[in-house]
Amino acid sequence: MASTTKPTIVLVHGAWHGSWCWKFLIPALEDLGYAVETVDLPCVSGVAGTTQFDDAAHVRSVVESQISMGKRVVVLAHSYGGPIASAAIRGLSEKGVLGMIALCAYIFPGGMDQAAVIRDLGGLPFVTWDAPSEGLLLAKDPRSLFFPPDVPEDRIDWAVSQLRPQSMAANMGIVPPQAWQDDSYIGRLGYIRCTDDVIIPIAQQDSMVAEAGGKEKWVIRTLEGSSHSPFLSRPHDVAATVQDIVNDFETKL
Repeated sequence: MASTTKPTIVLVHGAWHGSWCWKFLIPALEDLGYAVETVDLPCVSGVAGTTQFDDAAHVRSVVESQISMGKRVVVLAHSYGGPIASAAIRGLSEKGVLGMIALCAYIFPGGMDQAAVIRDLGGLPFVTWDAPSEGLLLAKDPRSLFFPPDVPEDRIDWAVSQLRPQSMAANMGIVPPQAWQDDSYIGRLGYIRCTDDVIIPIAQQDSMVAEAGGKEKWVIRTLEGSSHSPFLSRPHDVAATVQDIVNDFETKL
């Protein structure tokens, strides 16, 4: 039976970003009656060597804190944050986590060696390695990667000024065990497709979802014409889509 109390939405940002990126989405979610919690991942703290395991542990601590207060949780994860959120909620499907929503996010299997995958791809042409110091990396041209075609110029200027170096170890390491690979979350996994995403093209989004179980596991919704950053360009559309998916999750209980 669906609960009459809306879950808390825990927001997990992507690489180079921080909790600042949700500035416009938070009030849109709150207008719909959701409480919101944010995290700042260790990978963007400027400390080289932080890994996905560090990031997942931090998110899990926030989720467990909410659960300890008797709150139910839905985790909304963007981009790099997808595997982080999925690792963080592992084993919590019957302990207070209603589900996870991936917003144009990566879906990787647990145990995947990202360094090996990157080597097989011949590197990542859109990043600068060991910058601004050893063990950190930067996006070469974030303006052309994260925001076209629909983020307003003034918001792009603001967002670019907020981006921070990312730990290379977080992008080159082993993916932690993933909750989406457990049957316990079937039907309580959501994916929001962004059709005009530059950094994770729609074909790649669809391929990852298909390989992760497709419609049998995931509640799939689409933001037509959206960039990689709909929380900046279309926060009210994102909030409404999150609510739609959460309502779907509730029917699976």
